[in-house]
This record gives sequence, C-alpha cells and structure tokens, in this order.
Amino acid sequence: MHFAIVGAGSVGAFIGATMTRSGRKVTLIDQWPEHIEAMKRDGARIEGTSGDFRVPVKALHIHEVQRLHSDPVDVALICVKSYDTEWSTALIKDYLSPTGVVVSLQNSFNEEAMARIVGYNRVLGCVLNTIGVEVREPGQIVRWYHPSSPDYAVFRVGEMHGRVTRRATAIAQALSTADVAKVTTNLWGERWSKLTINSMGSATGAVTGIGLVQMYRQDGPRHLAMRLGQEAIQVGTALGFELENICGVSPAQWLSSITSAEDERKLDAALYAWADRIREDGQASTLHDWKRGRRMEAESINGFVVKKAAEAGLPVPHHSAMVDLTRKLERGEITQSLEAISHLFGK
Repeated sequence: MHFAIVGAGSVGAFIGATMTRSGRKVTLIDQWPEHIEAMKRDGARIEGTSGDFRVPVKALHIHEVQRLHSDPVDVALICVKSYDTEWSTALIKDYLSPTGVVVSLQNSFNEEAMARIVGYNRVLGCVLNTIGVEVREPGQIVRWYHPSSPDYAVFRVGEMHGRVTRRATAIAQALSTADVAKVTTNLWGERWSKLTINSMGSATGAVTGIGLVQMYRQDGPRHLAMRLGQEAIQVGTALGFELENICGVSPAQWLSSITSAEDERKLDAALYAWADRIREDGQASTLHDWKRGRRMEAESINGFVVKKAAEAGLPVPHHSAMVDLTRKLERGEITQSLEAISHLFGK
C-alpha cells in the first residue's frame, strides 16, 4: 500500500519516518516549507524514547501534491490540527486510488467532516494514546512519552460502523512499526476517552506554560486536571459513549471520585503516578503551538466538551473557564502563569 501522511508535523513525521524505515511506501506532505526541505535534504531525524535514527523519506510541499496523480494513495493518514481537517481532506481526495481511504489521526472528532468530502465508506479513525512527540526544529522529531508495553495500544484503528475489517487490520499492522497498534470496535468511545485526556492538559499547558510532568506532580494543576477529567467523563457518559480507561483509571472510578473522598485520593495518586510515563520535557501540543505563534487547538478540545455539555444539559464550569482563559491568552489579555489558573485549584 502507498501511504500518504497529510500533515507531517510531530505525529505525522514520526509515523512516516518509522513506517518508511520498516520498508513501507510512504509520502510525507506538509505546509511548513523549511521542514519539508530539511527532510528532502537530510531525511527525518528521530530522537528520544524510541531511539535515535535518521531515515531518508519522500517529502512533498503542498504545491507538489499533484505529482501523486501518477502514483495514487491507498491510505491517507490525516495528521493536521482539527481546524485544518476539511482543506487537508479535500487536498488529498483527488489522489486516492479507487479503493483509497482517509484515516483521522487527530485530536477530537473529525471523521464526519472528512466523510462529507470523500464519502462515509472511505473514512476510518485512529485514536492515539501517549505517543508524545514534538518537532524541535525542521526535520527533527523528538519523542518524550516512553514506548508502550505490549498490552497497551498507542494506536487504536476503527471503522465508523464499528466492525473489524481487513483494511482496518492492515492499517493497524502498518502503524505497529511505530508502536503497539490494534483494531477497535469502539472508535467513538475511544475518541471521547482520548478527548478527556487531552482536555485535562491542553488548555492548562497553554495558559500556564508548564510541562506535563509539572502539571501532574504539582497539587494545584493536578487537582484541576482531575476536575476537568471528571466533567468530561460525565458528559461522555451522558452522551452514551462506552468510555475506556483514562490515565489507567476506569470511568466508574473517575465518577465515584466525585462523591467519595477515598476514591478521590486514589485517583489523585494515579494521576501523580501517570507522570512516570512522561519525560521531563513533555509538553501539551497547545503549548508547542503557542511558542511557535500558531493557532491553538483548545476550541476543538475543551471547547468541544463545552459544546457537547450544552447539548447534554450539563454544567462544565472548569472547561468553560479554561476555554475563556485560552481566548484571553490569544488576545493578549493575560500572560502565561500558574497564577492565571490558581482560582480554579480549590473548586
């Protein structure tokens, strides 16, 4: 199969490089000229917890995508920010093979937006858990989450209809060159579970400027992450999603921690221990975006929780507060600091 990585940033370049290294046919596409030029010239340089290596890759600027007309794509892995979903899907649509599909490897829920462009029978989803990668400079990708144990899938590939298919299995096998992968029959439950994890740290990282280890090891930010997680799980449960374990804790335990002091202490300890899987330099992707002057994805994460909470008729005060703070940060009304979120610690 010919794989195209549409959005060869942190996640896309890491996956593309590891798949290429394993002998897969892969084309990387991105809108950052310097990044593509660096990979064309020197290959993709991978460093960090998955080992250090450099691999030659096929990389294309957006204006070069038309070259795929004579070499159609069987699987397009969409790895862009949620707000770039539609145009990225439209970009690759004309270069899919007759049986070609697109797969969302993104945060939040984007499969339906993609399906409106290429058709529902040509869309799959893939939920990523604890991949933890970052582009440090053009052509250089660093992984800071430790690789998974065999019983924990970093990649969960699923069909929108929930059945196991040969194409989903083949895509999972290809992704297993990067880390543990499986086919899931619970794509939407996996999606909301991952959204919950993202929502616990994305806005907080951007507003405070602190990394994930600091976030989970300091009492105030960790307790805020707990409240954000509890709210998101309440919404997901109300919407009927079959949620998976979140930070190693079952949804039932998360919900019982709202009313049980003992269960809250256990959850607090689990979140503290979760930081063991993260290197000290690990940061939320929204913080990476802020440092680079890029648009942040908080509206598609915490903002999505707020939107769905309104549909379910549930209050989510911590999510609403964090969305408001990220908007103020982007408008220059506040500066990054722990003080900016301190009023939420005791609530």
